[in-house]
Amino acid sequence: MWFSKSASPAGLIKAIHKSPHMAVLAVTGAGARSVAWLFAEPGASRTVLDARIPYSVQAHDEYVGTRAEQHVSAEQARLMAEVSYWRALALLAKARQDRLGSTPAIGIGCTATIATDRPKQGDHRCHVAARTASGMASYSITFRKAARPRDGEEEIVSRVIINALAEASGLGERLELRLLRDEELEASFTPSDEPLSRLLTGVLKVVVVHADGSQSEDGPTHATLLAGSFNPFHEGHLKLAEVAAQATGSDVYFEISVSNVEKPDLTLAELHARLAQFRGRWPVVVTRAKTFVEKAALLPDSTFVVGFDTAVRLFDERFYPPYDAASDPDASGTCAGSAMGQILRCGGAFLVAGRVKDGQFKTLNEIAVPALYRGMLRGLSEREFRSDLSSTEIRTRTGDGA
Repeated sequence: MWFSKSASPAGLIKAIHKSPHMAVLAVTGAGARSVAWLFAEPGASRTVLDARIPYSVQAHDEYVGTRAEQHVSAEQARLMAEVSYWRALALLAKARQDRLGSTPAIGIGCTATIATDRPKQGDHRCHVAARTASGMASYSITFRKAARPRDGEEEIVSRVIINALAEASGLGERLELRLLRDEELEASFTPSDEPLSRLLTGVLKVVVVHADGSQSEDGPTHATLLAGSFNPFHEGHLKLAEVAAQATGSDVYFEISVSNVEKPDLTLAELHARLAQFRGRWPVVVTRAKTFVEKAALLPDSTFVVGFDTAVRLFDERFYPPYDAASDPDASGTCAGSAMGQILRCGGAFLVAGRVKDGQFKTLNEIAVPALYRGMLRGLSEREFRSDLSSTEIRTRTGDGA
């Protein structure tokens, strides 16, 4: 790809500020000038969500959440960028609850060792990384020692950071680096190949995203699952999870399906935006299962926590495809009976939370559940749980600027 060159950061930064992307930056050792440049141009609030300089070893380790043996390395830059990316998503989730996932997030990490007021035994070098939903870009330079003062090396590191931000923002312009003949910018890009990416392509059926952000490919069994779109996640969900944990005595997971009967599949960026709300708090099971029949087969012996409206739809024939006698284990003669019978044989059950409807608090007791399936459902009383919060209402309220 051809890129136009610019000698001055100002013009490129103005273009970055006009792009829809927003970023969190973490730079240490060198590169702080890039942050000053970003703030020097009007519109920085449209780009920068947060900027950190975890300069000491302790601050760096605290930022990435682990102790590094070598702090100036490409691996550490990528780790800083990963942490920055998820921080950007979490901040956006709080700021834009009515547009969750609509703003592309960028995480920038930079770690460097450059000229100082004392001789250094090792190389002078920098490592920069930029994390987006599509993958991780990495950039490294080893400087010729004693060829330029600290200010000169700082200038180059800062320009690499701005270029990384520009590339992640989809811009074609780049700052000139003015490297010496024996200096080279090593650049690479690794497309996202996390388990979530493979789930979106259909290679995997389930992925568990743990509270620490790690991902595993085996779904839980005998779990309590709070399914929803979580657009956005709110305190009512959190309270319900806590009550459900007490009621069932099993581990609680939130569950997000990337596929929906009435909506397009979630993109990886949209999925990341929703998952960022849970990071550091709760594990999330991500599936492609559109129905509870599919979820029960994929996650056997699980209890699904649902609201009153969802429980009503479990027995409403309008929400099912045409009846298929071959898939009706109890020969119930109804679509709802067929679905509930299949769920029952997978060990599935439901915990039903009430809600206000038509001015009254409705509970499971007001739903006509066929006798054969009553043992599968347990209701929570108003005393046990009540929350009048709604993701739809939150999106509407925040969208109106309230």
